[in-house]
Amino acid sequence: MGGGTSKVEILKCPDGYDKKKFKKICTLFDKLDKDSNLGVSSDEIEDIAAHHVDNCILRMEGQITAKGKALGVAQTQITLDERNAIAKVKHDFEMRRQQEILVHNAAVQSLENRKTVYEGLDKDGKANAFIKAVSGPSDMITFWSFFEYMKTRTDDIQNIKD
Repeated sequence: MGGGTSKVEILKCPDGYDKKKFKKICTLFDKLDKDSNLGVSSDEIEDIAAHHVDNCILRMEGQITAKGKALGVAQTQITLDERNAIAKVKHDFEMRRQQEILVHNAAVQSLENRKTVYEGLDKDGKANAFIKAVSGPSDMITFWSFFEYMKTRTDDIQNIKD
């Protein structure tokens, strides 16, 4: 056949790539390319294929370990969040309890003060308090204002006979 010259491709390190690493890759490829045809056949790759599989297994084991550690970190964070949430809920309910105590104490104190005022009234003061409670907007006690006042208090009246 033809007597043309064969062309051998000269490998050149790509721009921006480490020249030492490129040389290592070329040396490894030359070891694999036993027949120097710039191609590696399946019968030439047994050693590197086994190494590749071992490396894949090591990477996967590393990923499994990393995922286990990530799970541990996530579980710890969930536990911390849970404790914080429980503490916040307990704090919120304790604040509600304290608020209810304050409201209760203020209401009781107000009632105690009003009771003290009533206890200190003389006859005229008691009459004025009754007129004020019964008369409504005017200072005059009408039947209907008296009725409105008494309609829920008939059980209080012990000394009136039917």
